[in-house]
Amino acid sequence: MLFTLAVIFAVIVTALLIKYLSREDDGEQSEEEREITFSQHAILRMNERDIEPERILRVLEEGRKVEITNYNRMKIMDDEITVILEKKLANFEVITVYWNSGDRETPPDGNSTVEMATLLNMMIKLSALVGDFTGAVEFSSRAQAICETKNESELLTKVIINTSGLYFKMKDYDKALMHANKALQMAKRNGDEINAACCLNNIAIIHENGETGESGIPYLEEAVKIKEKHGMNAELPSSYMNLAELYYESERKAEAAELLEKARTIAKANENEYGIAEAMKCEARFLKGEGDLASAINLLEEVREYHQENGNKTELLGVLNDISSVYELMGDSKEALNTFKQITELSRSIFKEEQARSIAQLESSFEAREKLREINDLAEQNKRLRTVNEEISVKNNELQEMKAKLEEINRLLEKQAESDPLTGLLNHRKMKSVLDSEISRAERYETPLTMIMLDLDDFKSINDCYGHLKGDELLAAIGKLIRSSIRKNDFAFRYGGEEFLILLPSADMQRTTEVYSRLKESLREHLEIAVSFSAGAKQWKGESSDEFISIVDKLLYEAKAKGKDRLETSEAAI
Repeated sequence: MLFTLAVIFAVIVTALLIKYLSREDDGEQSEEEREITFSQHAILRMNERDIEPERILRVLEEGRKVEITNYNRMKIMDDEITVILEKKLANFEVITVYWNSGDRETPPDGNSTVEMATLLNMMIKLSALVGDFTGAVEFSSRAQAICETKNESELLTKVIINTSGLYFKMKDYDKALMHANKALQMAKRNGDEINAACCLNNIAIIHENGETGESGIPYLEEAVKIKEKHGMNAELPSSYMNLAELYYESERKAEAAELLEKARTIAKANENEYGIAEAMKCEARFLKGEGDLASAINLLEEVREYHQENGNKTELLGVLNDISSVYELMGDSKEALNTFKQITELSRSIFKEEQARSIAQLESSFEAREKLREINDLAEQNKRLRTVNEEISVKNNELQEMKAKLEEINRLLEKQAESDPLTGLLNHRKMKSVLDSEISRAERYETPLTMIMLDLDDFKSINDCYGHLKGDELLAAIGKLIRSSIRKNDFAFRYGGEEFLILLPSADMQRTTEVYSRLKESLREHLEIAVSFSAGAKQWKGESSDEFISIVDKLLYEAKAKGKDRLETSEAAI
């Protein structure tokens, strides 16, 4: 029946296609180019709407209005029925048939909801990036519901992969692992080995970071085998290096070295300078672990130079962090602080670029929604169709909600660009603008303004004794204690490394010493590791911001020189 219908159909619409397809090609067209078929989706729609196939043929033959879009799509209609055809390679295929008027319901635009699911999937990443986990979970739930309704298996797999990453960022490793395993099973069921390799990578990372008690090595090894099987030479160097790092941490150093050499060999064979640089960075980390800090720095400086020349800002940020950690181990605090300042500046630049790119992508997606425009056109022509109007209203509300979310994301990104990610305090770059503003305020209203600069005593010995991870945890805890020890209108900054700066508007030196004493007592009561700090403090007396900082910095180092664990002021020492 279907075959016979297709043959009759082709004969009837030959003249119609010659008339309208000649707009694209004036030459003679073959019979194959004039063939039109029905998709199973279209036949299903006809049966549900009780539209006879013969009626479709009559509309195509006698249609009063024909539209041809820029997307190889033809829309033919009379007073009651609209038939939409879409070009599939050399053929045209009937993809949708619906009633224009009457009591029958107009079918929804399926592609628009799939596009919405794609946007929601993007919003999962953006919301997780700025810490809006509640919004990200909601976007995930809505995207999954659309994909399941539309039977979009491939997109659903990607949504679940992103959801796994969301829960990993939330440190809910059980849910992260559950979603990663679910996505892996779906990818395997679909024969999608590429997404399966992605899931295996994620599972390995979850096991290595969560308290699952299971190694991520077997999963990463399986991912590598898939990539080797498919000859994915562009992907393999990175996978080899990831696995090499896990081998190294597991004391399988010979295997780690072998994988690193394989990564380097493939990168060189492909003339992949990026891969070669990453291999050098991996080798530098191994050298750092073996205590060869000078060689590690030499390699990392080469990698830094490569990424600077090629404008690879994200990779450059990672290299700078590695360089900073090596300088700290070498006891070179000056170079460590200089590198830390570069990290702060680069982090802000990356945030700004990512923010602009995200805005452009989403705005482009909103503007390019051809299906929504078609729905709006249909609503204007058929105002009596309440269902269509309701669908348009719902979709507009969804877009407004997403725009509101985007504005909130932009606000959070701006806040992150001004904050130190480890301690949550304001960063060194933000300090200059705040200090200038508060000096102007103090001068205008003739109110006091004081500054405290403090530096943890012998912090390097804490890193050496407990490790850098514990040291970072200690710095984060101190950041919280500083915030709880000052007023809402006071400002606290991470000045660099283990050095902090507190700005106290409308506070004299008596108030400053009270803050110092309260903070000292708070550190003694709440920290697991005993730690002391030296501090310098001064009330502003008309100096420039740079002079103000310089004087307080000198007072801090006087406190260090006089035995540490004390406050040195321009008036007296405590």
